[in-house]
Amino acid sequence: MDEAFFSGHQPDSIFVLVAFTIVLLNLNTEILKMKQLTIYNILICLLCSSISNLAAQQIIPAQELTIQGRVFQDSPHFHRVDTAKYNTLPSRVKTLLTNAPGMYTSFRSNTKKLAINWTTKDAKLGNNSTAIMSRGFDVYVKEPQGWQFAGAARPSLTSPSSKFPIIEEMDDREKEFLLYFPLYKELITFELEIDQEASFSPTTQQFNTKIVIYGSSIVHGASASRPGLAYPAQLARKLNAEVINLGVSGNAKMELSLAQMINEITSVDLIIMDCVPNSSPEQVTERTFAFVKELRKKHPNTPILMIESINREISNYNLKWQKRLLEQNGNFKKEYTRLLASGEKNLYYIPADDLIGHDSEGTVDGTHPTDVGFSRMIDIIAPKIKEILENI
Repeated sequence: MDEAFFSGHQPDSIFVLVAFTIVLLNLNTEILKMKQLTIYNILICLLCSSISNLAAQQIIPAQELTIQGRVFQDSPHFHRVDTAKYNTLPSRVKTLLTNAPGMYTSFRSNTKKLAINWTTKDAKLGNNSTAIMSRGFDVYVKEPQGWQFAGAARPSLTSPSSKFPIIEEMDDREKEFLLYFPLYKELITFELEIDQEASFSPTTQQFNTKIVIYGSSIVHGASASRPGLAYPAQLARKLNAEVINLGVSGNAKMELSLAQMINEITSVDLIIMDCVPNSSPEQVTERTFAFVKELRKKHPNTPILMIESINREISNYNLKWQKRLLEQNGNFKKEYTRLLASGEKNLYYIPADDLIGHDSEGTVDGTHPTDVGFSRMIDIIAPKIKEILENI
């Protein structure tokens, strides 16, 4: 039985009627025998009606939607980057760039029900992530005060293919919807289902500011509860900015090939480096200076915001992790100072001090922020971004 049933959704009426038919056919009573023809006729009419109602949906394939949030618009499928064009990227980074964090679509419709059918590469889940964040979708509706969360698509836990009614029983006023894609599993295909007679038109979000965030699993979105709560997505809504998510979970190690790829992104107003968590203390020392200098070849005046690793709560008692964290952030600050001394301008810095709070309640596993942790990060990072952009 479909998992939506166990989540509080009633099975489709057609299945109820089929089950009812089987029960009736097995009731070997005189009454049933006498009225068998009448009952069969009623059931056939009901089944035909149900099949007709189930079929009476508009199917909107992904090809009819405007996909935004890619690093480059010519990327294939639902990939952020056409990795075949960047042969020098590490192989694991290439694989992660086929994930769709930060990607989304928007559209207008007066449908009363919005459902989605989709397929991801597989059904595996990380041990510190939710199924919705990793393999599902969430949707927002535009209101005068901003984007309002409206529903989430919960994926099958056993099959790469899923179907879920994201929102039901809405009023019939026309609304603008914002649909975020899965963060961690490669999205193969998807289609929307709306009411047969509902209006539908794709929309494109317009922004005056473009921000590129390069970083670790924290940027990628682990461990938000759903896609729209990853901190780059939250920043995009809060600042009304185009935010390009270059999170590469576990693999943000400041390779020059990654900086060279970023150099091909045009019209960038701010670059954020949140990559310390994945880089060893030695790599921070060896690569930070060169990475920034590489970025400056194509972004000579673009502000760059360097963010220390969050204070991993796993290091509260693990002395090895405590030492590593102190060295990572300490070395990052030294490289920031060295860059300033070399004449770098438009370089900004956020220390780890207050990023996820001080009550040890900001992560799911001592490393990856929860929604609470991400909210706290936004409280620190968003004002800094506003300050930087106001001074350009």
